[in-house]
Amino acid sequence: MRILIVKTSAIGDVLQTLPVLSYLKSRYPDAQIDWVVEASSASLLKAHPDLTRVIVVHSKKWRKAPFMHRREIAETLRSLRAVSYDLLFDLQGNSKSALLTFTARAKEKVGFAFSSLPEKTNWLVTNRRFTPSAHLSRPAYYLSLVQSAFNDSAPFTSVPLELRLTEQEQQRLDTLLPSTERPKFMVCFGSNWTNKQLEPSQLASFLAQVDAHYAPHFLFIYGNAVEKSQAEALHALFPHSQVVGEMSLAFWQRLMQRMDLLLTMDSAALHLCATTTTPSFSFFGPSSSALYKPEGEQHASFQGSCPYGRTFAVRCPVLRTCPTGACLKDAPMHELFAHFQRFCAFKYSVRKF
Repeated sequence: MRILIVKTSAIGDVLQTLPVLSYLKSRYPDAQIDWVVEASSASLLKAHPDLTRVIVVHSKKWRKAPFMHRREIAETLRSLRAVSYDLLFDLQGNSKSALLTFTARAKEKVGFAFSSLPEKTNWLVTNRRFTPSAHLSRPAYYLSLVQSAFNDSAPFTSVPLELRLTEQEQQRLDTLLPSTERPKFMVCFGSNWTNKQLEPSQLASFLAQVDAHYAPHFLFIYGNAVEKSQAEALHALFPHSQVVGEMSLAFWQRLMQRMDLLLTMDSAALHLCATTTTPSFSFFGPSSSALYKPEGEQHASFQGSCPYGRTFAVRCPVLRTCPTGACLKDAPMHELFAHFQRFCAFKYSVRKF
């Protein structure tokens, strides 16, 4: 059995699609499973033990100068056509993935039905189409489409995943954490969208209450220069903490696995946590925690509310343009911490924090 998954971006969406890979491997343990993905998410999939081949595309670069990159484009498409697949799953559902799905050779090309497609041209390149329930969480949504292809509605739970590390990464992981009896809380405060983030002062105030009640050792995670500056500012406030950055997704996941708790925004960190056994507490404003929070009682969240009366099922339509982000940034601190305390009381009633 040869299977191709087309899910090119973004990193959070790719992470939410990983249960599909676990499901397919459970059905076909000896299958060759390949994946087409954007370069920004390629390192994650190359570290996944269940994938045979990762085909990397650079669509953003190619769109800007297709003639300049024509040889690279042709080589990638030739690589895509080098294998004849039994099944192809287009889980992106847009025009970009339609070109890749059209190019690939597969007996059956499975995708979303017309009503579920974000870009309708994708309907033209698949020959089996399904409509998952819009009320499902995002991982369950993708999984439902794939299970529908096998007429399978049985519950499926993917097992925790260990991404492959290099020898150097393993050595770093083994020496990074201090010897302490304090619980280890990883804090991932960043997001691609500022309206999904707490204000720095708001976050610091929240963490001060967490520190006073649970005395953890904080790990502040950064992914760019701006986040590094904020992480260092937080580190200065909390003596039992450290700043960690410049790491692969595989290293981040394996480090997260060693935490007692993840505190995070609605971001890639939260979806990466779903591949581990680590509990999480997350903060949502302009997106739905019901759809994007990992499933399971070990994951809890705070959902902010819009002071302007906007409602949404998946994401707020002005997520990127709202000038205030008040649904999360104006959330009262006592409400934020009360939600967190209730989660800790429930989840850790038999553990000493």
